[in-house]
Amino acid sequence: MSDTTALYRKRVRTNRLALMLSTFAMLTGMGFLAWILVVLLYKGFGALSLTLFTQATPAPSSDGGLYNAILGSTMMVGVATFIATPIGILAGVYLSEFGRKGWLAPTTRFINDILLSAPSIVIGVFIYAVYVAQVQHFSGWAGSMALALIAIPVVVRTTENMLNLEIGRASCRERV
Repeated sequence: MSDTTALYRKRVRTNRLALMLSTFAMLTGMGFLAWILVVLLYKGFGALSLTLFTQATPAPSSDGGLYNAILGSTMMVGVATFIATPIGILAGVYLSEFGRKGWLAPTTRFINDILLSAPSIVIGVFIYAVYVAQVQHFSGWAGSMALALIAIPVVVRTTENMLNLEIGRASCRERV
């Protein structure tokens, strides 16, 4: 038996062992997730009712619903979308259509990339320092600002990429 054959067999054994351990880890994780889902459905399905979605959140240890939490979340997402969409689309259009020369476009792309890679906790701490610490109380406005700050770079990148795709298609059609 040559050295290459022995090395090949060793690699095959190592690969099979790694695959078995990976499969075991995956099945263990999936088992725990399935267990959590079964317990959640078993204990939580009985709590679903119309009052859960139509009544306000009560004091602890009393019956009630999640209406104000659902409404508040919807309002925060709406305000964040209202803030982030126009800013993101305008910046994306600028970068795609006019951002070929000059210093502003590369700077904007650089800042956008930094915001895209920033963890949400960092953005939350920033909004806390800039807004919440100044007004001395928490509010939905702070949540909306943080969510908008998370959404703006996504909208900028998506808008720029989609417009660049269309520009690429148009230039291909002109060549034909």
